Amino acid sequence: MPALPILFRISPSRGAFVRAWIFPCAVLALTLTLTLTLAPAGPWGGTAWAHAKGDLDEFGGHFDERTGGYHYHRPVWDLARRTKDYLNWIEVGEVGELQGVVARVDRPDALWVEIPYRPAYQNLAAHVSKQNRDDQKARVKVWFRYISPERSALAQGREYSQWFKKKVVFELDRKLRGKPVTVQFWIDPASSRVKGMVLVKEENINLWLVLKGWSFYLIAEEENPYEPSFVEAEQVARASRAGLWGRGR
Repeated sequence: MPALPILFRISPSRGAFVRAWIFPCAVLALTLTLTLTLAPAGPWGGTAWAHAKGDLDEFGGHFDERTGGYHYHRPVWDLARRTKDYLNWIEVGEVGELQGVVARVDRPDALWVEIPYRPAYQNLAAHVSKQNRDDQKARVKVWFRYISPERSALAQGREYSQWFKKKVVFELDRKLRGKPVTVQFWIDPASSRVKGMVLVKEENINLWLVLKGWSFYLIAEEENPYEPSFVEAEQVARASRAGLWGRGR
């Protein structure tokens, strides 16, 4: 195959030209390099041919272990419509509602909730800190609002406090693991945490923790429409000396 000539102008004033010869293999290498570098990306991130069809999930995307994130390649048409079945929310600072399943409990003040519908999770995860989400398993850490078993036990001494935290984790895990929950939440702009009221059918788990004496009610700076219920639950727990109230308070 003959070499391909390319002309480079050195001095326009003198009209001098230098003929340079580049081997076909070099041209081919340059073409491939430019093609791979400037290849158009799909509208949802990543190159259009980055994955075979079998690598994509039912929503037209996948979790990338190399980057630790999830992205779409060929999103299915009804993502937005079906997302509303799992997530109703406007923006950070506004109250929203999500549907999920309790995946695990690893501390007294929060639950890991798995959102079964990936697009709903993606919409929420974009506003949640990395420490409070699991992109691979589509889980968010939901912090209980208006209560804190951990803070409630601080004044009881280190030994009791450590036992108490393990006890609350055990009780929460036994009661909630694998259960469908509704979370009425808001995202704290300062910490990017999901904070909410956790409901199992008609039962409010935040109130249940206060009623069982596993947490005191923490008076909120903002208006709390549930305050009368929290105050009543705490009075019942105190009268029955449940949980923390049995420590001589």
